Amino acid sequence: MKPTEAKTVSVRPVAGVDVIKIRGKLALGEPTIHDLRSRLAELVEHRRYNWLLDMEEVTFLDSSGVGILVQAMTSSRNRQGDCRLAMLQDRPRKVLKLVSLLALFQVFEDIDSGVQSFSSQR
Repeated sequence: MKPTEAKTVSVRPVAGVDVIKIRGKLALGEPTIHDLRSRLAELVEHRRYNWLLDMEEVTFLDSSGVGILVQAMTSSRNRQGDCRLAMLQDRPRKVLKLVSLLALFQVFEDIDSGVQSFSSQR
C-alpha cells in the first residue's frame, strides 16, 4: 500500500505500523473527520490494523472527534491490532481526560517511541 495523502490526513507505513498524521480540527462538520474515516477504511481493506495517530497538529477535539478516535481503537483491536496516539496536544488531551477516555489509549510523546511500542508486542 502506498502512502496516502489527503489535505487533512496522511498515512505512511513505518516498520509495520501505519503512522496517520492528522491536521486540523477533529470536530463535527470538519473535513478531517471524513478524511480520517476514509483512510481507516482503506487500511482495514488492506488488512493493516496497527495504527499510530500523530496528533501533533490536532488543535481541537469535540464529541465527534472523540467518537472517531474510539471507533478507530475499537476497529483495530477487534482485528487484533491497536490504535495508539502520539504527540497529543493539551486541548485534545484535556477533552479525552474529561470524558474519561484518555486511559483507554496508549499515548506517546513522539512518533519513534509509539512505533517502537508495537514491535515490543510482536
